Amino acid sequence: MTSPVIEAERTAEATTMRVGVMAGVRDIGVQDVAMPVPGPGQVLVRIRATAICTWEQRSYSGAQANKFPFVGGHEIAGEIAAFGPGTENDFQLGERVAVGSAACGKCHWCKTGQDRACKQHYGVAQKYGDAWGPGGFAQYKLQVADGVYRIGDAPFEVAALSEPLSCAMHANRLLNLRPGEDVVVLGAGVMGLMNVVAARQYGARVIVSEVDPARLAMARRMGATELIDATKVDPIARVKELTEGRGAEAVIAAIGHEKANEQGMAMLSDKGRFVLFAAAHPEPAFTFAPNEAHNRETGVFGVISGEKQDFYAATRLIRYGLVDLSPLIDATYPLEEIGAALDQAIKPGTYRVIVEL
Repeated sequence: MTSPVIEAERTAEATTMRVGVMAGVRDIGVQDVAMPVPGPGQVLVRIRATAICTWEQRSYSGAQANKFPFVGGHEIAGEIAAFGPGTENDFQLGERVAVGSAACGKCHWCKTGQDRACKQHYGVAQKYGDAWGPGGFAQYKLQVADGVYRIGDAPFEVAALSEPLSCAMHANRLLNLRPGEDVVVLGAGVMGLMNVVAARQYGARVIVSEVDPARLAMARRMGATELIDATKVDPIARVKELTEGRGAEAVIAAIGHEKANEQGMAMLSDKGRFVLFAAAHPEPAFTFAPNEAHNRETGVFGVISGEKQDFYAATRLIRYGLVDLSPLIDATYPLEEIGAALDQAIKPGTYRVIVEL
């Protein structure tokens, strides 16, 4: 078997790579595209596994508008294949990494410790012939050098979940949780379950509200301490009962739905914080009473991604086996079967589907 280092050295000899290109709704195929060449400050990553996120799912199904042709995939793990000229870091050729948050280190947001808002957050803008996108469905990807993170011996398919875990770590860090506080997670899909895992790292008691019994069972497996079957009981009343009438210090809406937003706000304790974690298409209405928020000192904020410290924490949790995300992987497909992978990923009740490259 060719070693990663030898393959990395041969990268310069290759001229093309295989890429999964989404030409339109439910229209995807694999093409040969020119091999990217790393520039100064960049690394070239040989992608080994990419998880299919909801962005790719919605683009493929037509639930969310996108610009085609599109090369999706932003939950990525692989090996360092090459360095651009003058790139300085302590990584080695062939080292196993996840691709994640980057930052310029110079802008206002970086200097104030809020690099999620840095324009370089997502790394390098990618072009693949006539297509564009984050590029996880390609065999190779360019990334700025500070946007790769060690994963040690963690399986590539599990390490690819570093990105969604980092988003949940970001949300829970911003909540400033204290051990023993109550966190409600609305919805036990992949991102709801990531928030269960993240909240447990902060010592919280995690209450999950969901309508699917199988997902409730998975929430228990991933660390939820209290389960609410919202088809059988009033979730607002049940949260109040579990919290001695106070409500929860934090509620995370991991499903984009008007009813979930209404329930989440009603579950908050005084001084509680509500996180809009999930996007929804079409966008649901969201209303709240300003005077009530004023009087009870409650607040609302949104989360879309994680900052560098969150990604670093996520990869360390995975690298050292401190969390087990393998139950969230439903299936793996080779790149040549990416259409079948997306068909599987959009089926209701599916967790993460992995594309192996």
